[in-house]
Amino acid sequence: MCELFAINSGRPVLANAYLREFYTHSHDNPHGWGLSWRDDHGNPGDPEADVMLWREPIPAYESTLLPKILEQPVEACRLEAHIRFSTCGAQSVENCHPFLGSDISGREWTLIHNGILFNEELLAGYDRIERGETDSERTMLFLLDVLDEATMRAGGALGFDGTFDALAGALSQISNLNRLNLILDDGTYTYVHTNTSEDTLNYRQLSDDAIVFSTKPLGGDAEKDLWKPVPRNRLIAYRDGRLVRTSAPHGYTFCEAILDLRKKFGDAWPEVIAS
Repeated sequence: MCELFAINSGRPVLANAYLREFYTHSHDNPHGWGLSWRDDHGNPGDPEADVMLWREPIPAYESTLLPKILEQPVEACRLEAHIRFSTCGAQSVENCHPFLGSDISGREWTLIHNGILFNEELLAGYDRIERGETDSERTMLFLLDVLDEATMRAGGALGFDGTFDALAGALSQISNLNRLNLILDDGTYTYVHTNTSEDTLNYRQLSDDAIVFSTKPLGGDAEKDLWKPVPRNRLIAYRDGRLVRTSAPHGYTFCEAILDLRKKFGDAWPEVIAS
């Protein structure tokens, strides 16, 4: 199910080698690819920075655009990459990650997601306004609405702590019965969450001010022991490559056996668990 890669750093990180290796995994994730970074000229958090976004609904290994991008140095303080294995929605550009959206204060957010949502009660109605057909996009729309509501209640723009608290509460709510590996970025902070029973999201601290995340460790044998699993069941925020805040853990670990139950019993699987 999909793969994620992201950078959070206080200085531009040359990402080409990691990206080339990451996109070779598209043979197992052939339903689209995407890449975004902030054109902030090495100044993370620059409110004028544009989000550079590319997405194609074809395997990355078939793309003629991606090699052209990677021919040039890709240096970024904030970057997200995704290769898609479809669990819902057509193979279209609208269903490719990263997703881009703005909150009420004008912050531009990007989101990449690896997982599947079986319990979508809190996402009801977002299928009518999303551009594509994925639970990933619906999740982003929900989170942006949560931030907007928190902003209005606060009577003004949310600071970091208000943003973190709103996101942590929302992710705790929608993690129940859902596989929710995701990375969110607002140009200053990168927010990371995983709740799987197995290690499906990892990080590597490149230096005191640079960190990278990946579904699978990258860099071959020389780097495999430098990657560590992201702690589960909590929201974690980073700025300039450094850990800023971690939420209290919630109790919603997604067990991979649920996928097997879904395949065996279809839509009746919740009743099977309850019985």
